[in-house]
Amino acid sequence: MSIERVFEPEIERTYHENPEDGFLYFFEPFFEELPFELMVYMMKFLNPTDVKMYARVCRSFYNGSRHPFFMRTMCIHFQEIEFEDNCDPLRSLLTAFRYFGVVKLTKITFRGRSDFWAEFGESIEELIIDNCVIWKQKLLAILRYTFRLKKLIIQNCPDLFKTWKRIENLTVTFTPSFPKLRHISLASNNLLDEHHFDYLVQMAPNLDSLDVSNCFKGIEAATRFKMLGRILKYVTDHRHAMKHLFLGDTPVDNLFLRQLADIQGLELKSLSLLVCDRIPNFDAGVIDLFQLQNQITYLDLSRSLALHDSALIQISKSMPLLETLILHRCWMITDYGILSVKQLNKLKHIDLTNCERITDIGIIGGLLTHNRQRLSKLYMGLLTNIGEVVFTKISFEFTDLTVLDLGGCSNCINDRSIQYIFYHMSGLKELNVDCCAKLSDAGMTGIDLPECAISIWDLRLSFSIENLKRLRYLNLSGCYRITNLTFMRKFRLMELKELVLARLLITEQGVESIVLNCPSLEILDLSECPNVNDQCVEVAAKCCIRLSTLKLHNCPQISNDAIDLLVKYCHVLKHLNIRGCYKLTAEAEAKLSAIRTLRTIVVNERDF
Repeated sequence: MSIERVFEPEIERTYHENPEDGFLYFFEPFFEELPFELMVYMMKFLNPTDVKMYARVCRSFYNGSRHPFFMRTMCIHFQEIEFEDNCDPLRSLLTAFRYFGVVKLTKITFRGRSDFWAEFGESIEELIIDNCVIWKQKLLAILRYTFRLKKLIIQNCPDLFKTWKRIENLTVTFTPSFPKLRHISLASNNLLDEHHFDYLVQMAPNLDSLDVSNCFKGIEAATRFKMLGRILKYVTDHRHAMKHLFLGDTPVDNLFLRQLADIQGLELKSLSLLVCDRIPNFDAGVIDLFQLQNQITYLDLSRSLALHDSALIQISKSMPLLETLILHRCWMITDYGILSVKQLNKLKHIDLTNCERITDIGIIGGLLTHNRQRLSKLYMGLLTNIGEVVFTKISFEFTDLTVLDLGGCSNCINDRSIQYIFYHMSGLKELNVDCCAKLSDAGMTGIDLPECAISIWDLRLSFSIENLKRLRYLNLSGCYRITNLTFMRKFRLMELKELVLARLLITEQGVESIVLNCPSLEILDLSECPNVNDQCVEVAAKCCIRLSTLKLHNCPQISNDAIDLLVKYCHVLKHLNIRGCYKLTAEAEAKLSAIRTLRTIVVNERDF
């Protein structure tokens, strides 16, 4: 008796023949009987969504997902709801037999007192309050129960500081203290009063990380100088404990940098600055700051338009431990400065986006002589002066990259150079080739290429996007020469989570191939695709069981039927963009309220 080997998705059945009765019996692997420690170790390699799906398989997997490692890292996100115990989801959560390590509040409306904080506050280690209408008394009522807090992020909450009167600091009866609180972020808030800042930072006696990025936008110069002086005084008083300081999007002049550099005993590991003042030839504060802070591992100088090559050369000389260097939109940096980057032997992440003066000479002399085994993230978007040969060499050298951003490099990314990326960078997790208009189906699939990537004697090899099996994010926006052929022939990416296909001539057949071959897809962007219609929405809604974000901005063929399909099939959809779909009526858009998970809807502006 003979039988062929039978395979099912992800499970191999093993057949054995019983010599007594002559019948075949098959045995399946019982994954649920794995040792608990081994199961937890395997789950640590999964992203949060996969862990959630993994827990639905059986009781053993569910118990593994409740290991303290996952419980601490799991974030519960409340978005655009009324924070009230008598309404869902709080009403259901108050009876839950679990705890939450990370809580995020976005655009929340608070309705009186809630038992949620008394019930779960003890376990909360990270609290994020984003764009909420909150006042000081409510903030203190929440913090009263979160005494184990390690991170506190209050961003984009202007009403908190507008309604916070100085006299309240004198009459308050409860002053919280968090000995474990190490990081406070007040990013994107207009700090107008130094007493607000003092009160918040005094809650954390062991604070070592402070983020005040973009906190002085649109305020008077005198107020900004006063607040920057107060921040400088705090850093001076806590110089031995302070390790991470973030002042991004906050213009600082040479005088501030001079005073920061003169703080004795300050040894930062992370620093974010926006250098807006011209660097003087003598007594330059930024140069002395970079020279003295030689323990920095993370440096963000985004949008520092006054930063030039001498500062970058000093960074390369004085910061041997630097792992992350972000020079996004530093227009004054040239090849001369980039050549010095080769001295940074521990560099893992570099961002050169929109540094338009950098050419082939700087990339070859500065990056390609770098220790190729360490670099894992490379951002080179909008570098229009880079040639095709450079990108080919990059694919040969940086074989361990996990993130590669080439958005806007339309002059140098073509079918041949993308082939080398597919072959040498098989470990990529994120790839951005936005607006690389020279890419076509031939380069993405390796089919009908005029010249094969590898051609030696009679050996001819070509490669496809399928070689990037670990890919989780892919941006093909604006690559108008990529059509259905790519998605129907060579597009099987099992781990792909986010796909951006804006402005592509994709049709129903292409969308169907995508959703069938990318089972992990959660975010799909089909904005400005003229051929996307209701049938495309139907196949996406039916097949993408994890779909949480769908963007259909300016898709002219979308009609009211698409809304009915979304209501019927999308059970976990959270964000939807249908602005510019002018066939949709207000009555159809109102039906979206039936999707209980929907949090953000971007619709057409109508005149009433």
